[in-house]
Amino acid sequence: METRTEALPSPARVAALEKIPAAARRMGVSISQAYREIRAGRLQLVKVGLRASAVTSESVDAWIAARIAEAKREGAR
Repeated sequence: METRTEALPSPARVAALEKIPAAARRMGVSISQAYREIRAGRLQLVKVGLRASAVTSESVDAWIAARIAEAKREGAR
């Protein structure tokens, strides 16, 4: 009898999810602003249930990095 084992993806390759309120706190914005960022396509929304949603940590990290880069550009003027 042959057994198959599938390698699990490494944690670095698995998308981490954050609930909207937690992501908003990390971003330093209101929950409403976080939803506006989702609608604008700047955060990636993932449905995790019929009435539950989350955003990818990667998209939150990218949003924060973009705000930092924007602030640096404005500070260099």
